[in-house]
Amino acid sequence: MSLLTLGGLTLGGSAAAVLLALAGRTTWGRYGSKWRCWAWLALCLRLAVPLPLMPQSERRAPIQMDLPPAAAVPPAPVFPGDAPGPAPIPEPTPSVSAPEAPSCPDYQPPAPARRPSLSSAQIALGVWLLGAAAFLVRTGAAHLRFLRWLKRWAAPVTGGEAIAAFNQLGDRLGLDRRPRLLVCQGLKAPMLAGLLRPAILLPQEGVSGETLGFSLLHELTHYRRRDVWLKTLALWVNALHWFNPLMWYMVRLVERDIELACDEDALRSLPKSDFAAYGQTILDAVARLQGKDGM
Repeated sequence: MSLLTLGGLTLGGSAAAVLLALAGRTTWGRYGSKWRCWAWLALCLRLAVPLPLMPQSERRAPIQMDLPPAAAVPPAPVFPGDAPGPAPIPEPTPSVSAPEAPSCPDYQPPAPARRPSLSSAQIALGVWLLGAAAFLVRTGAAHLRFLRWLKRWAAPVTGGEAIAAFNQLGDRLGLDRRPRLLVCQGLKAPMLAGLLRPAILLPQEGVSGETLGFSLLHELTHYRRRDVWLKTLALWVNALHWFNPLMWYMVRLVERDIELACDEDALRSLPKSDFAAYGQTILDAVARLQGKDGM
């Protein structure tokens, strides 16, 4: 991989991210979060593989042209009255004798020692690798802590109301395969977690009735859309392009559009009379996650 390729790729990705961000601020763009998610997916797939699209053509040798042979110089004319004289004797040139080599046949003169030096490109590559590794290690450590927390505090849901609403919504959305349904102590709002073994996590306190149904609908819509995969892909792109501030901003835009697209899909399965209640449920969940209600 070439650093020039990575630099050109991150510049092009930055321009595309800015255009998508500006598109989301327009009036018609506020309702186009679904197509923006597809655009984010295409952009992240391109940025996730920092390689050129077309293989570089082999370098051809420069064209060589044969020069015409130099014209032969004609000999000087000889006139009849001229007699050839003796050729001048060249003066002997002093010769410098080379130092005699040792008589040992296996002797080889020592090669001059060369100090190892790093080029600027190698230093830049090392800094980029260290930054990407640090990002991945930090993200992986946080994920492992989360898994240990789930293993300690999460348990299968046993309440009949939650299981009935979960199965009913799964049938309505046409889900043949469904995530696990767990209850977790200390959780503030329902959430979908897990890439290979997804699970919907419910708080241990205070989610029931209409709020429970809307929360499960929101998380099951995330599961049907496979939004966890897009979020993971965006994090991988952020790890590769950690030096670019616009890539960090792009991750936030991806998460925003994922939530908006999920809400749009969820509202299509609800009557208009439930739109306000659904929106209030989502706002209350966001407020609890941000700690605005003291929970």
